[in-house]
Amino acid sequence: MVRFEALDAWRGICALLVVLFHFCFVFVSPLMAAPIVSNAFLFVDFFFVLSGFVVCHAYRDRLGDAPSWRAFVVRRFGRLWPLHAAMLALFIGFIALVNVLPHPERFTFTLGPSEYSAIAIPIHALLLNAVDLHGMAWNAPSWSIGAEFYTYLLFGAVCVLALRRLSLAAAVLVVASIGLLALVSPTYMNSTADFGLFRCVAGFFTGVIAYRLHEKWGDRRLPLATAWEVGIVALVALFVIRASHGPDAVRALSLAAPLAFAAAVLVFAREQGAVSRLLRARPFAALGRWSYSIYMTHQLVLMAAAFLAWTIARATGFALEQEVMVEGHAKTLYDLGGLWQSHAALAGVLAAVLALSALTYARIEEPARLAFNAMAKRMERGEAVRRAFAQVRARRISNMASAHVR
Repeated sequence: MVRFEALDAWRGICALLVVLFHFCFVFVSPLMAAPIVSNAFLFVDFFFVLSGFVVCHAYRDRLGDAPSWRAFVVRRFGRLWPLHAAMLALFIGFIALVNVLPHPERFTFTLGPSEYSAIAIPIHALLLNAVDLHGMAWNAPSWSIGAEFYTYLLFGAVCVLALRRLSLAAAVLVVASIGLLALVSPTYMNSTADFGLFRCVAGFFTGVIAYRLHEKWGDRRLPLATAWEVGIVALVALFVIRASHGPDAVRALSLAAPLAFAAAVLVFAREQGAVSRLLRARPFAALGRWSYSIYMTHQLVLMAAAFLAWTIARATGFALEQEVMVEGHAKTLYDLGGLWQSHAALAGVLAAVLALSALTYARIEEPARLAFNAMAKRMERGEAVRRAFAQVRARRISNMASAHVR
């Protein structure tokens, strides 16, 4: 099966941009002045579009009935949930440890609704963290994982029930989801724990449509491929810059994010230009492999860094927590005192995220994926044997009936 290596690399780059975005809402950083960083929450929509593109490529022709849908669900559950569950457990352990020590109020474990709430644990464990049952909590970025899992279930059902009209069904879901976000979401494409499921459906099924277009035209030579690649990167960057004025002032233009990222996916899926050749280099390939782990681990690293900063400030008497205006909105951030301190903190966070991601990929993500894939294969083999026995039994009954007639 074709592997879209350049697109995998872009997934890793976008994951790092999300890390930069979240860093700038914990620590004062000059990066927040760059709109590509302050609006980097939009790169989550790239994940959704690319997921729809790749999942359609890998599974569309393998989904035709209820048993194949069940095997598909097992595979996708194994792709998402084990790392999600591991990071949730690590977060719970981290907060439990922090709560026996002096700690800032935001790290307090509570029974009721809060950032670290007991009632949010089962919601997160069941991947129900993007349907407005609780606000952002625990491993906050994992809202998108809950949204994606239930979108997988929807995709499998659509393939089983309407495979010949997949593009039409996908278009209806995209239009309906974007329309709903436009009507009811005050943050448009920054919907997360509230309307995040609809945001995911819009992006994922835009990716499905993009794959259908790639099937038709993807084997054609793209003239001036490098120019196309450079141009689409510039256009996507311009879109991200113009689509919002930070996460608290999102424009309606952000609703076009799935279309913007689908255009980039269609260009880079061909892998015909110099940018694609660069993205297939080993460092970018590693980022692509670790992209899911980067996305899932970075919040824990940031919270550990924030707790360390608070502890040092308490011990030394320095007031590191400052109210800062970010894009016209007041935020309480840790001000480490200067440019080099901020860059040093960022370098430390990125190094820790990459090291932890390499570990979780090798020890959790990949072994779990293989184990659940093996489980799905056993289910498929069992179903094939059952069908074979059913066919033999049907032939015997038919032969017996024919003999009785004679």
